Amino acid sequence: METLLVHLALVAYASGTAAFLTWLVRPDDRWPRIGRWLLLAGAVVHFASFAAMQSGTVWKAGQLFSLLAACTVTGYIWLDRKGGIPIAGVFVAPLTLAVMAPAHIVGSAQHEVAPRLWHSGALVFHVAVAALGTAALALAFGVSALYLASEKQAKSKRPGRIFARLTSLDSIDRTAWRLAVWGFVFLSATIATGSVVSSSATGSAFPFAPKQAFAVLAWALFAAMIQARLVAGWRGRRIALLVVIGFVLLAGVYAGLLSASPSLVALGAWI
Repeated sequence: METLLVHLALVAYASGTAAFLTWLVRPDDRWPRIGRWLLLAGAVVHFASFAAMQSGTVWKAGQLFSLLAACTVTGYIWLDRKGGIPIAGVFVAPLTLAVMAPAHIVGSAQHEVAPRLWHSGALVFHVAVAALGTAALALAFGVSALYLASEKQAKSKRPGRIFARLTSLDSIDRTAWRLAVWGFVFLSATIATGSVVSSSATGSAFPFAPKQAFAVLAWALFAAMIQARLVAGWRGRRIALLVVIGFVLLAGVYAGLLSASPSLVALGAWI
């Protein structure tokens, strides 16, 4: 049942992506509405698959990617209702499919969870803030990519279809900034709780591995971005580029999860 529900969610996400991309070519307001409903239906079915998931002492990295996709879609639906930026769906919906692909196409080994962590509140909180933070930064990445593409079209003599469907560059800049700040807050909590989980599982609060290094680099970059905005007054393109680079660094953490050894006993500490 769990697999069937995930596949149905994937079909809904793919259909929603197709609807948004169709809207980019054919300017009909019905397409973004269809895309939203398809993404919402996919998210509902997707979370139902987690409810149907059997609990156990092992996990797969693909399951985490699946959770990230569901959180990202849910965040976009909330963002679209609050901010009214339907064109962001053209970037977020394909990104969701890209996140789902490792969960169902790329094989990932099973990882055993240390027995002492089976009922750990710190582990649950760690996974929750990691998923929320990554979803927020994924949305910030999508909105920042939208800003960069829109700014380029705005400066050209022939603005394209993306620019024609924008509200304003300022509103996109503010939205990306807020998402990046929330993502930074959750990323900080992820690193802190990851240290607690790692200490409980392995006795080392700060394990050295490439994915932990990517997490720290991403955190430092987002911290520098916030300081640059608040102190130096950076706006627009500079901030968007920093968000994109920071998210790419964070993606290195999850790439490390796919290639990690099955002998790991902690749930990819510092996820």
